[in-house]
Amino acid sequence: MQTNCARLLGVVGWLTLLATITSASDLYIATNGDDAWSGHLAVPNAARTDGPKATLAGARDAVRTIQNPKSKIQNPATVHVRGGAYRLDTPFVLEPQDSGVTFAAYQKERPVFSGGRVIIGFRRNGKLWEAEIPEVKAGQWYFRQLFINGQRRQRARSPNAGYYRIASQLPGPRDAHGKEIAREKFVFKAGDLQPWARLGDANVVLMHSWETSIHPLKSVDTTSNIVTFAAPLKEWWCIGYWEKNQRYYVENALELLDQPGEWYLNRETGVLSYWPLPGERLGKTEVVAPRLTELVRLVGNADEGRFVQNVTLRGLAFHHSDWVLDPKGNSSTQAAVEVPAAVMADGALNCAFERCEVAHVGTYGVWFRRGCKDCRIQQNRLHDLGAGGIRVGEDKMAKTDAVESSRTLVDNNHIFDGGRVYAAGVGIWVAQSSHNRISHNDIHDLLYSGMSIGWNWGLETNRTHHNIIEFNHVHDCAHGTLSDAGLIYTLGVSPGSVIRNNVLHDIWPYGQPALGWGIYLDGQTGNYLVESNVVFNTLSGGLMFNNGGHAHVIRNNIFAFSANQALWPYSEKRPSALRRNIVFLTQGSLLIPHGERSLNERLAAKEPPGDWDENVYWHAGGVDQLRFYRRTFEEWQEIGLDRHSLIADPLFANAARRDFRLKPASPALKLGFQPIDTSSVGLYGDAAWVNEARHAKCRVRPLPPSPPAPKPLTVNDDFEKTAGGLPPENAHVDGEQSGASIRVSDERAASGKRSLKITDSKTLKPTWQPHFYYTPHLTVGTVRASFDVWLAPEAQFFTEWRDSAAYPQNVGPSIGFNGNGWVSAGGKSLARMPVGAWFHVEIEAVLSKDGPRTFKLTLTPSGGAPQVFSNLPISGTNFHEVHWLGFSSTVEADTAFYLDNLRITQTTKKK
Repeated sequence: MQTNCARLLGVVGWLTLLATITSASDLYIATNGDDAWSGHLAVPNAARTDGPKATLAGARDAVRTIQNPKSKIQNPATVHVRGGAYRLDTPFVLEPQDSGVTFAAYQKERPVFSGGRVIIGFRRNGKLWEAEIPEVKAGQWYFRQLFINGQRRQRARSPNAGYYRIASQLPGPRDAHGKEIAREKFVFKAGDLQPWARLGDANVVLMHSWETSIHPLKSVDTTSNIVTFAAPLKEWWCIGYWEKNQRYYVENALELLDQPGEWYLNRETGVLSYWPLPGERLGKTEVVAPRLTELVRLVGNADEGRFVQNVTLRGLAFHHSDWVLDPKGNSSTQAAVEVPAAVMADGALNCAFERCEVAHVGTYGVWFRRGCKDCRIQQNRLHDLGAGGIRVGEDKMAKTDAVESSRTLVDNNHIFDGGRVYAAGVGIWVAQSSHNRISHNDIHDLLYSGMSIGWNWGLETNRTHHNIIEFNHVHDCAHGTLSDAGLIYTLGVSPGSVIRNNVLHDIWPYGQPALGWGIYLDGQTGNYLVESNVVFNTLSGGLMFNNGGHAHVIRNNIFAFSANQALWPYSEKRPSALRRNIVFLTQGSLLIPHGERSLNERLAAKEPPGDWDENVYWHAGGVDQLRFYRRTFEEWQEIGLDRHSLIADPLFANAARRDFRLKPASPALKLGFQPIDTSSVGLYGDAAWVNEARHAKCRVRPLPPSPPAPKPLTVNDDFEKTAGGLPPENAHVDGEQSGASIRVSDERAASGKRSLKITDSKTLKPTWQPHFYYTPHLTVGTVRASFDVWLAPEAQFFTEWRDSAAYPQNVGPSIGFNGNGWVSAGGKSLARMPVGAWFHVEIEAVLSKDGPRTFKLTLTPSGGAPQVFSNLPISGTNFHEVHWLGFSSTVEADTAFYLDNLRITQTTKKK
């Protein structure tokens, strides 16, 4: 009996000791705490001799003293954080020795950790409030963001809304794109820029198609109207890449502070100037400037096998962090990929960031970067973001499995209002990372894409695979700011990856190029299963699978209400399966015309055209509005596509209100379409959380009008109305580098005083540069092109008509000319014309799908008799219309030729 009692007392004692240790591992933090106290009390004791800790770092260090540093298994500890505002002097850092610790909001209280500082001491100076900040004047602090009463304010900028336009580019060395354009300067419109007093602090922000770049200034010359950056733009962009008159704005000069809500910080004097908004009162307004650029850091090292494990941050808010400007400027290839995050994690295992908030930051919100596995990023609110929301993985492929980030759950997060500094930031970015689940997130009001998954443009091996993207609500992106975007955007071959049960709507990009899709399978993306998604209100279409992408299964989706096109099946190497989908149009076309290229190539090679079937297509404007490229539905079925599909109204419950439930009589149900339940899409949990972003609240937006059909273009240009040194009117000119040019000249003319001079260069690559072309968009009738030619010795060029299909199957009449005077077609020399003298050329062809596959050529030397060549063969099997008519110089020599009296006419029209 005594032995049993002793054993019982021993067990009781051990349990008591264990309870004491566990209790000792629970600590508290409070705004009225003190890091010298034990932290074991939730409130200070009456004598104020003990109580909670004051800081996260203080509690962390206390836990370290409790834990056994030599133990491989750390005793779980919880740090309870009382509500209130806390200031972080340095980022909160957790290391492998901190494994097993949870930092959680106490009960229902709300603790907010700020990396900023409240600015006080303002005085009035006219319309402005001004405060001198000694640390700024001493060079110890400089900030690029300001928050007033919890709202971001704009650094002084011009123009206050919209953008300036580059007046012209300047010549520079050849870059990776073959462009010879200066990367560090451009010509601005007179009056747009000035040599402001502190010019080195001013930044030009260039708006590229799908990115931005930020440039410190070196000089502004108002005589030449040339602005020069502190360093050249990085190689992946050039000035005027997509449009010569590129958009930009300038910010951060005192002289630009010209409206309420703007501010400026003088680095030299330390004076912060702010123009208050109406209703803001001096002494009653909280002004916060960020001191930190990073707020939380989990510092493991997967390469060395040291991990932060089983750490949880729960219910905490992290506010106010800044962004850093490289002295050479900031730019990324895409998705603001070079931008870090306010909360960073490396080498984290089984860690969680849940029910937290990240807001008012200058970068991304959260990034689980390298060697992070089995982590959760769940039920967080991320908003007012300098870039985007959440990142997982890296842009470079890990060499080993151990250092790849994988098996991450990104779930039930509300991510919105991003791109405030870096417009290309995305809501969720995943790259070189596998076996992740991205689910139930609500993402909206980003200025580029909603999600970006993958980081390989080709077929090379990558680590982005077996990712599940499901039950997300992604909407209202781009906002006319950036382009070439997707609500879900992907890259790379990704076996085992699934995009399913998402609701995706409203993407309205910038217009150059005007590209924005619901699901955008870019580059050579391959092997995705895309099913049971509802996609609507898009500019370019509900679905894009691009340029070499392949082997997708796309089934049971609804693609509806696209402004321009519904689907972009573009140049697949291995066709995807498109089955049991509903495609619903009220305007625009069903398919992008360029996609016909790969289809015709497969048909010509006698390969299967693809696996499209059991789909339902409908255009509210009538059956005649649906064309399958240039084919009717019957012709489409004849080549083996959609043989069991229907053109029929799918009978939505209320399409006008975007209620896509199907009525019982829907023909889609008879083809095996499974109804899509969207009730569980987006956020889940308690009512307050779910109601933050319930998709039923989204207002129905009318579609913008589709672009008008291209108007037929006829040309009658003797170049007399164009000043010398300018390019030809209505033509697209390319390849003006290395001394090559296409410009109107008064050196000689067949008639009048001017002609068009095409100058080539022996150093210009590729050999078909320079070239220029017109876009006639002539579809029926007899078309005639005529011009006069003057050939210099060694000159060589061709002129060609093309349809919009794939090259070379789209080629119509094609005639070559060389410096010996020989004129050829179809590889055969036809006649020899004089060199160094004018002669006349006339080409004629009938446009008809079933018409003759020939054209006529007439050559007339000056003062000589015409030579007529009839029934010259047209080799392009898919040439039926003229959408491109161009001239290309093809010699590697310093030489030239001249054109005059260039005409393109449609002499007859088919009724």
